[in-house]
Amino acid sequence: MNKQKLYWSVGFFVVIIGLLFFLFYRIGKDIGEANVLNSNNNSIVYENTDYGFDFSLPANWQGYSIIKSTWQGTALKNISAPTGTKLLIRNPNWTETAHYEDIPILIFTISQWDSYLAENFSISAAPIQASELARNNTYVFALPPRWNFDYSLGYKEAEEIIARSPLSAFNK
Repeated sequence: MNKQKLYWSVGFFVVIIGLLFFLFYRIGKDIGEANVLNSNNNSIVYENTDYGFDFSLPANWQGYSIIKSTWQGTALKNISAPTGTKLLIRNPNWTETAHYEDIPILIFTISQWDSYLAENFSISAAPIQASELARNNTYVFALPPRWNFDYSLGYKEAEEIIARSPLSAFNK
């Protein structure tokens, strides 16, 4: 009977050690792959010389498009409601039937941005302000509040792109 307990104990120990080796191998492999992906410098750069900024995108965004539209402010005080340019960086996988998350960039003049921060106008019904991404000597580039709250396809990837601070402004 003691031999049987010994065999079961040894067998159990071997299985546990095997599982641990497998898990460490798998986790190590995943970390190694992530480092390769993060160190891979094959990015695409969208350059906008009209407003003075570059935006770095991962290589899998090859074929992205830019949609230009206008943001419209809502006056909160006695001012005329300002407007400005809104650029959408559209995921190349976006189709009419599969809407992937766009990366929106609101473009403010510096005086518009100062007025916005002073709460003279709003750009959204959300009780959250837009986030400044970068600025140059003429413009402030911002991310609208709740830009990703529709949870479109690829929203996590778009969030990861934004988390890498991909917008770099240069003076005009």
